[in-house]
Amino acid sequence: MGKSASKQFAEEVLQCHNEYRKKHQAPPLKLSRKLSKEAARYAESLASTRILKHSEESSRGSCGENLAWASYDQTGTDVADRWYEEVKQYNFNRPGFSSGTVLCWR
Repeated sequence: MGKSASKQFAEEVLQCHNEYRKKHQAPPLKLSRKLSKEAARYAESLASTRILKHSEESSRGSCGENLAWASYDQTGTDVADRWYEEVKQYNFNRPGFSSGTVLCWR
């Protein structure tokens, strides 16, 4: 993916993600160049090994991580929609992390 396509993809994911966050009165997120570069670097290392695994928590600081793998191109909206599908499994009466979902509204 070229730089302009990558930027467009990131902006599309962010916009769609924030639309979902708005439904839950969660504040919007902003794109971070530093985090985007780190994520791209990690994604490239995963792609080279073809093994999908979370990075060490110590390397992420206070940032969460959501991984997905696809054998076809997806738009930013497709990716955000796949992420949000997990809302069906989220227990809003007991908020926080659970292994069945990555949703977290902060």
